[in-house]
Amino acid sequence: MQASVAVTTSDLAVDLCALLTYLQKNCQSDVLEAVGALELSLTQIKLLHHLEAADRALGLGEAAEMVRVSLPAASRMVDDLVRRGLVERHEDTADRRMKRVSLTDEGRAIIRRIGAARLTGLQQFVDGLTDSERRALERALEKLMDRPEVAAWRP
Repeated sequence: MQASVAVTTSDLAVDLCALLTYLQKNCQSDVLEAVGALELSLTQIKLLHHLEAADRALGLGEAAEMVRVSLPAASRMVDDLVRRGLVERHEDTADRRMKRVSLTDEGRAIIRRIGAARLTGLQQFVDGLTDSERRALERALEKLMDRPEVAAWRP
């Protein structure tokens, strides 16, 4: 019985990968266009997303770890984002040697713009589904949206 569960799980993962790959390749042109217009690196965008999800300002070292770059690289990246007005850097109140970074309103607007572009592509995908496919997708997503870690990313 266990072998069939593993195969089913593996098959499901392969099918999910195929769907995600299709969506990324065919429904993300608006996202890529928005990102290209911003002239930001993917690592910078990743950092903006981490800052947006954080419940507090992040230490520069924390930010570096999250996007998997060295501390000097993170410092240069944050310098550029500060110049662009997307993040702000300030001293830690408990330790003045430590610098913290947080998203500005302009940075939040960038994240919203990227999210809106992503939603546009997915809306086009959903519009192309048959009624039966839409109902099946709705049923599957309903269960997944019950998971708090998934629902937290709902726009």
